[in-house]
Amino acid sequence: MKRLRFLALVLPLFLLTACNKEEDLPTPDAVMVKFVNKTGKDIADLTVSRAEVGSLKKGSTSGEYFRYEALGQQFGYALVETVGMAGGTRYFTASACRGVCGTPSAPHGIWLTPGYHKISVHISDELGGDYLTFRMMD
Repeated sequence: MKRLRFLALVLPLFLLTACNKEEDLPTPDAVMVKFVNKTGKDIADLTVSRAEVGSLKKGSTSGEYFRYEALGQQFGYALVETVGMAGGTRYFTASACRGVCGTPSAPHGIWLTPGYHKISVHISDELGGDYLTFRMMD
């Protein structure tokens, strides 16, 4: 009986600790990014601004943070160059992530401050849908 009471008191505390989603991370000196795949497809060979992210299953988040010395965003889109494969199609960066043709890149953009960020990956509808957009999540 005493064991049952002990388990009833300790088990919820253990579960709360085990299920804690917060990461204990050091103070960053650069922009650190995790990518969340919201394309509805598995992505293979994903490279984002020279960082080799690799494979990213649909609905999953990259297991590690990728380090960028500088990374900008404009209107909620991360300003990146990318290439990756999904469903036999090669995807590239959508114009929302680069600036508009004929204008300076990111005329209204800002640089991200060093810290931890999450960016969601989506398939864009522009020009046939063979493009990826990267939206800031935080």
